[in-house]
Amino acid sequence: MESALYGARLMNVFERSTDVVEMTAVSDLINGWPGGVIQASRHSLFVTPTYLAIKLYNEHLGAERLAARVDSPSFDSLEGKGVPYLDAVASRSSDGKQIFIKTVNTDLVKPLKVIVKLAGVKVAPGAQIETLTAESLAAANSFSTPDAVSVLQSPLRAGSMFDISLPPHSVSVITLAVEN
Repeated sequence: MESALYGARLMNVFERSTDVVEMTAVSDLINGWPGGVIQASRHSLFVTPTYLAIKLYNEHLGAERLAARVDSPSFDSLEGKGVPYLDAVASRSSDGKQIFIKTVNTDLVKPLKVIVKLAGVKVAPGAQIETLTAESLAAANSFSTPDAVSVLQSPLRAGSMFDISLPPHSVSVITLAVEN
């Protein structure tokens, strides 16, 4: 699960840098070191939490990047001081009918209550949230437990302003339908 959080935050950096980063690729796709995102044997296979994060982001690609401002509690790490627990990016589908908000909660213990405020667009009240999380940061899929970490899908009430609770150490994508 820890590598999925890292991968999702990195994909958010890539999405914010679309004028610089045009394409990314997984180098260790199958059985590569340090494990590959797909693990296969002669008789079965499983996908890692990192694979699930990549799949979640790939299924919610937006053609237009949207401005997003994040106010979040923060922490200090080896990478820097004042690192926000919440990382988020937003984009709009090529047909303009959907908005995708991709979030990463790196707080290892607490859920984050997030208030989403939208400006300049009207969205339908029904939305969807897909969340990748597990009981612990060390959770991983394996041949014996291929679904220990999975993506959970839930309906969500949305509008020009709504709130959600993001579980600890989780990756979530909110899909909003744009009304004309």
